[in-house]
Parts: sequence; structure tokens; C-alpha cells
Amino acid sequence: MSADEFEGLPGAAVSLLKGGVGKSTIALNIADRLAARGHETVLLDLDKDGHMTTQLGYDDAYDRDANLGDALIDGEDPEDLLIETDFDVHLLPSSNELENVETRLKDERFADVKLRRNVVDPLIQNGYDYVIIDAAGGRGKLSDNALIAVQRVIIPLIPRAGSINGLNKMIERQISPIRQNIGLDILAVTPNMIRETMGQRNEHRTLVENLNREFGSFVPEYARVDPEIFDALDDSGRTIDSIPKPGIRERTAISRAFKQGMPVSEFDEDCDQIPNFDHLADLVEEHSHA
Repeated sequence: MSADEFEGLPGAAVSLLKGGVGKSTIALNIADRLAARGHETVLLDLDKDGHMTTQLGYDDAYDRDANLGDALIDGEDPEDLLIETDFDVHLLPSSNELENVETRLKDERFADVKLRRNVVDPLIQNGYDYVIIDAAGGRGKLSDNALIAVQRVIIPLIPRAGSINGLNKMIERQISPIRQNIGLDILAVTPNMIRETMGQRNEHRTLVENLNREFGSFVPEYARVDPEIFDALDDSGRTIDSIPKPGIRERTAISRAFKQGMPVSEFDEDCDQIPNFDHLADLVEEHSHA
């Protein structure tokens, strides 16, 4: 397979080879912003734990006999698995069988393109505009399938020890090989769950500063800070007009909305972080049709 043989299908995967970074929340809210623009948007839960599926209230779908593996490996129609949510997003739920699906994929020919060929491409051919994938945590066939299916990735990081190291390992072990052999665009590396001020030294500032210094071209506009600003913040002899508040900020509305099974726009349409999710949706739109 060469990069010339593939063109990314409309959509993006939200992925990091670790859990607990807010992948599901970001994927949900990007899908919501695309749907709000009138796009037929599929939200695909590829996490074996089914966090998205169960949090949205579809426990029965997670446990049902018909599941993603039927489409992914056996070639059944993925449209038959879709669930219509109350907020105009089409959910393709996870399944308690995904662990077995991962195992089965190891023995399949062309295993890494199964999701693309048997699930995402048929959905796009059937008239759906975008597929947003909540990728599986941890490295494996399902995780690789998510990136190869749409060839665009959004990577969330949270302020904790080892975040940048984890990003570097993901780039080295997963992203770079896929980029070289098939093609893969990093749409954004976004700091998530940011709470503390940039005016003090803390894990929140460290993450944002390191991303801007080391991965500036991948940092979305709402998280971008000129490194000179950080230098000024550390210099008692310099002043700046205002201390920036970059990244997707920690908001009660976002966490409460997810706990109640809905995107934040359905819970609090005035939440100040919605424009950030809109910006990520912009990136998906722009790069899907570049």
C-alpha cells in the first residue's frame, strides 16, 4: 500500500494511546458541531470499554448481539448498526465484543484497512458527510484502523506528567509509520481540561508552553501562545496586557453534559468553550475537502 492509493475519507479520529484524556468528550462535541451545520455526521465509538456508548445511555446497544464486528470483519451493512441520537448525530456504538474483534483482526488479511473499507467508506457512499471516530485507547489493530480509516487525527493532551513523552511515543510508534506508508494528517494537538493560570508555573502551563514551543504548527488557534509571552511572564521586569487562557478549559458544563449523555451545546448553549469545538470542526471540514 502506498500513500498514492489512499485519499482520506471525510472525518477525523480523536486518539491518544492512553485513556483518561477526554477523547470521548472531544469526539462527541466535534460531531455535534458538524451536525449543527446540517452535516449528516456519524460518531463511531471504537473504544472497547464503550465509554461513549454507555455514557450516552445506550447500554443495551453495547451488549446486543449485532455489533461493529459484523460490519468490520463479516461485511454486514454498517448503516444497520446506527442509532439516531436526540441531538442529530448518528451513533455507531461500541460493543462488548470488540476485544474479540481485535483478536480476530490479527488473523485477517489487510486487517488495517478493514474499518475503512467495510465501515467508513460504505457510510460515506451512502450519503453520510463525516465520520468522527473515538479511537481505541492503547496500540492495536483497532487503534491503527481508526487512523487509517480517515487519515486525520486530533490528539488531546491533559496536564499530567508524561503527556509530551506520550505524544512523542505515539508519533514515533504509530503516526510516523502510517504517514510514511499510507498518509496521515495531524489536524491538531489540543491541550484539554486546562484550569490553572498561565501566569504561574504549574502542570497546566507546562503542557501549553511545551506544546507551543515544540509542536507549534499543530496547536489550534485557541491554544496558541507566542513563546515570547511565556518569556515575558517569567521576567519580572516585563509586563503583558493580559494573561492568556489557552486550550480547552475545564468547565463544569462540559463534564455535566457528558455525564447526562449529551454534547455541551445541548446542556448550556452559552458555554464559552463551544467555539473551540467549532474550531476543531472547522479543521475537519477544511482538511476533508482540501
